[in-house]
Amino acid sequence: MESFVHEDFRKPWYSWSKLLNSFISRPVAFFEFLVFSSLYLSMAAAGMAWCSCTLQGIPCSVPIVLVLCLVVFSVYNLNRRTDQAEDALNHERRFSFTSRFERPLFLAALASYALAVGIALYSGSFIGCGIAMIPLFCGILYSVPIIPRGWGVRRLKEIPLVKNILVSFAWGATFALIPVALSGLAPGGASLLTFVFIFSWTFVASVLPDIRDMKGDALVGVVTIPVVLGISRSRVLLTVINLIAGAVILTLGIRTQPLASTGLLICSLAYSQGCILAIGHDHSADFLCDVISDGQFLVLGALFFVLTYAYMAFTGLAVLQ
Repeated sequence: MESFVHEDFRKPWYSWSKLLNSFISRPVAFFEFLVFSSLYLSMAAAGMAWCSCTLQGIPCSVPIVLVLCLVVFSVYNLNRRTDQAEDALNHERRFSFTSRFERPLFLAALASYALAVGIALYSGSFIGCGIAMIPLFCGILYSVPIIPRGWGVRRLKEIPLVKNILVSFAWGATFALIPVALSGLAPGGASLLTFVFIFSWTFVASVLPDIRDMKGDALVGVVTIPVVLGISRSRVLLTVINLIAGAVILTLGIRTQPLASTGLLICSLAYSQGCILAIGHDHSADFLCDVISDGQFLVLGALFFVLTYAYMAFTGLAVLQ
């Protein structure tokens, strides 16, 4: 099938109508556009936002969803500008796409972050504005060479485990606290549950691509958990983290959530475990990491959406404002 990355849409004669027609006539090209531009991740972020709000009993408002989706879109596109050396080796098709559209994606990322911060401020939450900056701050710590020369590494992303914990903390805190801050509420036990759940999912989701890219990372000198432990031991580590997360979620869920919500969270951990067991066994690792794993919250968000409106049918409460 023809790929989107081989088409030059910058040619003057390439009108928007032809671009749209290209997407319609070539669904693979359109899907590549969604994945490589991080729009797919932004869509998944909407599902994560809905899950976070449902778990914390907060009405899922448009500002909450927009802030989280825009931040995700921006951070991932900004990070890929700093990962070009690794991408050129590990993700030839994605590197071709991001190189071709480097300037538009960079400008879109900056505009998206500015808009996310503006929405948080417009919602009257200076705290929410600060929370929205957490992924950007962590992204800078993660990608920029801040470690003095002579230490063997220059960036936190080059230290095994540290980068995964930093990324997981950034997304766990942001998705747990943005709904609280923009709603003018204080975090509670449900916020902690949400943080643990998203932290554990992000940790797993951040190591899976490292397993996929293990050979390429080793060649360019990027030391990741799989490079140090190997595939089998990395699976064991992720399984242990999944089990610990499950125990914590069950403990907190019993105290703060309806049985159905806790059950969905456990099913989500089982979904992640399936990804853990599948990685490294076949030739579809890109699809597993970029679509199946990253798209988990599209499924979970839809399930929480159904659960929410089923609850509304019995209570008559308004959830989306």
